[in-house]
Amino acid sequence: MPERNVAIVIFYDDKENIVFQERGSASKIGEKYGLWGGQIETGETSDQAIRRELMEELGFVPEKLDFWCNYSSITLEKGKYNGWKINHAVFISPITTKLEKAHVYEGTGIVKMTIDEAIKSKGFSIGGTEFLKKFKKEFYDEQKLDISNF
Repeated sequence: MPERNVAIVIFYDDKENIVFQERGSASKIGEKYGLWGGQIETGETSDQAIRRELMEELGFVPEKLDFWCNYSSITLEKGKYNGWKINHAVFISPITTKLEKAHVYEGTGIVKMTIDEAIKSKGFSIGGTEFLKKFKKEFYDEQKLDISNF
């Protein structure tokens, strides 16, 4: 099975909002929304990749950018990556004013919605929706993190 290694970031706040990329022509499998990030190039670490991708896509790297977990999924949608195993290095970062005012260089815009709105939306890949459910459970529900002081 072919594999692809990517680094992504979840921008979050204490009200269970997440900021997504409105994909537009950047969509690879028909998804309307996605998380920021992309391919880990040969010789790059996941940290180097997410920083490079954020500079390319948003023109800045947030001050607080932490590794959260590794997550793998199989792409079920038709298209270029159908049947591929996608290995995600997942980073987290708080939503900031700088992010909300960032210029989008890839995709068509920045979209902010609650994690529940995102899960219910039809704008994500199947794997993306499943990952959002995992994030809600493990980040917001189980950890009960004190994220109000970021």
